[in-house]
Amino acid sequence: MNLSLIIRLIARYALAIYILCAVGMVLYLRAALAARREGSQAIFSLEQETAAKRVYNSSAMVFVLLVIAVGVYALTNYEIPELDTSPIEVPSTTPEPATPTRPASPGTPSEPTATVEPTATRRPRVTTVVLPTIVQETPTLPVTPANCPHPNVQVRQPGQNQVVDAGIQVLGTANKEEFDRYEFKFQSRDFEDEWHWVETFRTPVENGELGLWQTSHLPNGNYRFMLIAIDRKGNSQECIVPVVIQH
Repeated sequence: MNLSLIIRLIARYALAIYILCAVGMVLYLRAALAARREGSQAIFSLEQETAAKRVYNSSAMVFVLLVIAVGVYALTNYEIPELDTSPIEVPSTTPEPATPTRPASPGTPSEPTATVEPTATRRPRVTTVVLPTIVQETPTLPVTPANCPHPNVQVRQPGQNQVVDAGIQVLGTANKEEFDRYEFKFQSRDFEDEWHWVETFRTPVENGELGLWQTSHLPNGNYRFMLIAIDRKGNSQECIVPVVIQH
């Protein structure tokens, strides 16, 4: 690309170059004014030096854009008339003659190409069978009441070897002539142990709720539960039931 072509391109786009230079000068001039304002308001010397550099750089860019605009104006108004205005010759390309295509012999029929269509494979249908959920209920073992010899001191609950968790409501009878009180006691069967007092009750009960035996503080193991009824003379009758504490 020679110099004359460059100058012609500049002359063709001179208006766009003027507009870009003008916009750039306005932006850099605003930046220079803003930097000058910040420098005048700055307190520290480092901030003042930074603002001064920004003013210098923005002013330099304004000057450069102004030089570019003046240069474009000079080229388009003084250099263009002196240039050779002869059109630029573009070498033409001569098309090469096309090679004739030999036609196919009419006596030789072309064999048709067999197109093999893909066979769709049918996917088997998946049938979801919902089976009924079988809930196995844990059979409830019958509670066998204790076999106590005295009819006026009986325990229906807990039963013999019944599993007790944190506690159980004691049901039965505690009523005798000249009744004074009845008590709950327990004893471990896993080792030699003494009877431990639990609670004393002053009201006789006939085939009803005798009280609550709390066992949450006792370790797992085999125990004996005792219901003892005492009259005013100190005579007593008891009913002892083996139980299992399992938390």
